Amino acid sequence: MGDMILYLIVGTAAAVVLVLSVVLLVLKKKKKKEKASAPGIEYGSVSVFFDEENNVTVIPFAKDKHGKGRAVGKPTFLKAPYQPLALGQTVRSSMSLCKKRKIYPDDKLMNTLKCKDWSEFSYKKRNISIYYKDKLGLVLNTTKRTSDGSYSLNFRGYEKVLSKEAGDIELGLVIMNLLERCKC
Repeated sequence: MGDMILYLIVGTAAAVVLVLSVVLLVLKKKKKKEKASAPGIEYGSVSVFFDEENNVTVIPFAKDKHGKGRAVGKPTFLKAPYQPLALGQTVRSSMSLCKKRKIYPDDKLMNTLKCKDWSEFSYKKRNISIYYKDKLGLVLNTTKRTSDGSYSLNFRGYEKVLSKEAGDIELGLVIMNLLERCKC
């Protein structure tokens, strides 16, 4: 009787180890697949805006010859609720628009945003600035809205840095976690 209980315990432990091994293998393959499907980000800058309901507006931008940030593509919108994967994919695709560097005219931008000016658009919106920096990766900085509707960084330097190979889920989660530090 004692040997039978011992065999039962050893058999159960072996089964648990086997199940855990299979689960870990599946998770590892899933993570590899997610990373492989998302190309590395090697250029671009975006501003990610969140309204009071956490709806997202992503605006890709580049510096013009005077050093001023200018939209370089049509904004992308994401309605809440959304998953980190969708947020990461939206940011990644918007950053890819920066490669073309074709300025999106201000009047078209305001029309697309359904606002008369930047101050109206930015009212009560939180913002995270994201850009690619050579030899570093993706730099994410939280911001604070100023009285004129523009934004200033909350942190000098690099508040959060991700590898250019970061997956969409990781990118989305980091953005969502940083959102608490933004002020409007």
